[in-house]
Amino acid sequence: MSIVEDIKTFFNGPQNDGYFLVDVKALPADRIMIFADNAKGINIDECSALHRKLIESIETAGDYEITVSSPGLDEPFKVAEQYLKNIGKNVTVLTTEGKKYNGTLLSYETGKITLEERVKKENNVHTFNLNNVKSTQLSLSFKNHTK
Repeated sequence: MSIVEDIKTFFNGPQNDGYFLVDVKALPADRIMIFADNAKGINIDECSALHRKLIESIETAGDYEITVSSPGLDEPFKVAEQYLKNIGKNVTVLTTEGKKYNGTLLSYETGKITLEERVKKENNVHTFNLNNVKSTQLSLSFKNHTK
């Protein structure tokens, strides 16, 4: 089994402590980049603890330079858990046709998402088949909403 498969197996087992694998990249020079998260988010201390647990759990881990990181707020969603974690939050959906929708993520079901978009004081609800979605990512706003 490859190191990438071992990492995936680790995240599918009970030792993952509620963390889920977003992505794993095998890079040149025996480097492995792991992007992990959990329902509450992941901080640097948790990345370090997860790194130690991975090293202890995977026999061949010592043969690689392994880095554990959060997926980043500006990165597109890659796994179902990211959609579930962000229900109720503002997201941007870009369809494969090039149309962009901004709104509140209402739900995720296997293969589809529902978004409520506010356009000119009117709420429009859209359901997207994920096969027709190029990317979905969190909408970051730094506006001060207090008056």
